[in-house]
Formats: sequence, C-alpha cells, structure tokens
Amino acid sequence: MKSPKVIALLLILNLGVFAAILVYVLRARIASPISGNEATPATSSPALRSAPSSGTEKVAVVTNSLRWAQLESEDYKTYIARLRGIGCPEQTIRDIIIADLDKLLAPEIVAAYGRRKELRYWHPEEEEMANDVNPRDVFQKQHELEKRKQEIIRELISADLSRERMKASGQEDYYERRLGFLPEHRRTRVRELLEQFDEAEQKLRDKETAEEGALSAADRAQLRLLRQQREDEVDRLLAPSEKQQYELWLSPTANEVRHALYGMDATEQEFLAVYQARKTFEDIWGQRDPDLLDPNSRQQMEQARADMEAQILHELGEQRYADYERGRDDDFHLLSALVTRFKLPRERAAEVYSYKNVAANYREQIRNSPLLTAEQRAEALKAISEETANVVRGVLGSKAYNHYLRSGQGRWISE
Repeated sequence: MKSPKVIALLLILNLGVFAAILVYVLRARIASPISGNEATPATSSPALRSAPSSGTEKVAVVTNSLRWAQLESEDYKTYIARLRGIGCPEQTIRDIIIADLDKLLAPEIVAAYGRRKELRYWHPEEEEMANDVNPRDVFQKQHELEKRKQEIIRELISADLSRERMKASGQEDYYERRLGFLPEHRRTRVRELLEQFDEAEQKLRDKETAEEGALSAADRAQLRLLRQQREDEVDRLLAPSEKQQYELWLSPTANEVRHALYGMDATEQEFLAVYQARKTFEDIWGQRDPDLLDPNSRQQMEQARADMEAQILHELGEQRYADYERGRDDDFHLLSALVTRFKLPRERAAEVYSYKNVAANYREQIRNSPLLTAEQRAEALKAISEETANVVRGVLGSKAYNHYLRSGQGRWISE
C-alpha cells in the first residue's frame, strides 16, 4: 500500500502531538518493537547509544526519528492498528485512510468518464464527451464506486464516509443536521437506510423523466410501497420518542408544511398546528391513489381535506392562513428567488404576489358579471392586464420585470 506519508506527517504536526508520539514510539520500542520483522530489539537498536560502562548508570541519548515506513503495511487493518498504537488521533486516522483510498481508486473514477488516456490537440474530446458519453452512465459508475468506498471505510474505521467528506469540505450535510438527536452509530444507520430508499425512488423518477410523462398507476403504487417500506424500516431502528423527532424533521408531511410556511416566520406552535392537521389527513388518505378511488371514497377524501383546511384556518386565523396559502404557491417562491437575484428588497415578492390575487379576483368578477357584454368584458380584462403590468413593473423595475416575463413566471399578468 502506498500511503500519503507527507500528508499524514503534516496532519500530526499540525495537531501538535508529534513530539508526544515520538516519545511514545521510542518507549514502546524499548519494551516491545512494533513488529518483529520491522524493528530490532531495544538492546541492539541504533536508536539508543549509551556511554561506556563505568559502574554508574548513564542516560540513553535518543538520536533516531519516527520513520513512517515502520507503520506501513499492505493490510489496511494492520496499518490502522499501528497508527492507533502510536496514539494517532482517530480523526487524523480517518483523514489518512480516506485520502489514501481515494488515491488508490482514482484511476477507476478517471475510467468512468471515458476520456482519452493521452489527449492531443486535434482530438475533439469536448464533443466526444458531450455526444458519446451518457452522463447517467457516468453518474451510475461513480455512485457504485462511492458505495464501495463507503463499505470499505465502514469496515475499516466504522466511519460514515458521506459525513466525513462533508465535514472536511464544509458542505451542508442534509441528514447530519436533521438527525442530530440520534447517537452517531444509529445516525449512520438511518442515513444509509434513507439513502438506499432515495436511490430506489430516484430510479422511478428517472423513468418518469426518460419517458417524458407522468408515472403510471403501477409506478405510483410502487412509489407508495417504497415509502411505506422505508417507514417500516425506520420504525425498527428508532424508539417511539426518536421516531416522533424523525417525523418532525424528515417526513414528507413535515417537509410540505415547512415549504408552505416559507416567508411567514412561523412559530413552533404554528408549525405543529398545521403539521398535526395535515398528518391526521395523511395517515388516513396519504397512501391512497385518488385516481383509483370510487366516487364515494373520493367524496370522503375531499371532505376530509376540507375539514383539514378548516382546522388550519381556525388555528392560524385569517391573515396567517393567507400567508400559509401564499407559501403553498410556487409562484411566491419563484418571485422570492427573482427579487434575490436582482438584489431587491424581499418584501417586494409579497407585494407582487398580492397583486396577483387582486387581479385574479377582479377577473373572476368580470367574467361572471351578467351586466357586461362580451366586448365590454374583453375591454375590462385588457385594462386589468395593462394596469397590473404597470404596477408590477414599478415594483420590480424593468430588468427584473422583463426577466419575469421571459421566464414564463409572469403569465398571470396578462391572463
């Protein structure tokens, strides 16, 4: 095994423990060498030089330094044991082994891309990569290789490779931040389980994308089955109190509630009120496909949904419920992203969204008015569109407004 010797040495030096490790190694070698084949007995070691005997005890003078060759082994487990034997910090061991494994398997990553081994200036490699390589195949190969690394790292040092990588790079670790209420070993197990089901669900989603259509009834049933299996597996891993926390952090219902509460600075009590109402509904109807329900069951489902909304309205009040409905509309999220992109005050997204509702209400009144002729109705609708466009342009500015229209997000202005 070729180890990153320089990296390892620098890591230990930076931790300020090299001197202590050196003393530890020398003392250990006096009592017992690391390996009978790799170190000579202390009585004949060149590391210890004593003055000639004169009847008085002399102090040994240490003249050697730590040689990393003493730690190397073709067997990773032996190598790790030796690193631990000299007091190397566990995090440093993780960094060393992960870096070494990455280097060892790097050629397989390179091969996954299918690039030429030797590039010449007349080779159209960019076009070859764009036209001759399927990105999904590359991703699949990388994913399989990463899973191999995860299994190796778990076996060698009982570490979660995903967690270690994100920690080292400073990336946001989605599951780590949401599973912090669990001890590390079960956090790792739950993460692995969730990633396993994420992968299976993504395969169904890829099928939907490839066929450019909605999932079939059979695919939707398979998706519901996968999600139920995931929850059953999680139930077996967690205590009841932990399962409750897990659902608040990671259940689809909780995620939908957080999406809807965007922009209203909701309190914990408001979140829990909405969450409980929606969870009650989902527990009964969430696993049933509306398209497969008979008319009576569909009516019952719609009544249950209406009851849920009435309960949420009662808990939040009219104004906060309006903010909640706004958060459920993706147009508001897109408007918020727009004002961020053009460095506008965030309040302008809510202001423009309010005009959307006003315009929609006026249009509905005009279309339903029995007092207007078809010509008058058309003129009134045109006037509303023109006035709405002027107001929204004034709020967003010309650049943001034009981008809003070009992106197709502002279609409601001229409807």
